[in-house]
Amino acid sequence: MKQLIIYHPGTGTLIPLSDEVYLVDAGRVREDILDAMETGGTVDEREHMGYRLDNYNMTNLFFGGTE
Repeated sequence: MKQLIIYHPGTGTLIPLSDEVYLVDAGRVREDILDAMETGGTVDEREHMGYRLDNYNMTNLFFGGTE
């Protein structure tokens, strides 16, 4: 299986999709969670909403499940 990462060119941040990562609709997120995102803060695990991004799901989405 591919090992995929999320890369932010402005900060050079790399987030491997082997970490627990979510795609969240910002329109459905509370203001304090958005504030935490902007300030580099953290969000309580109970607040995770959205779609889990992982190597398996993203490989299937972008590469049709092929290596």
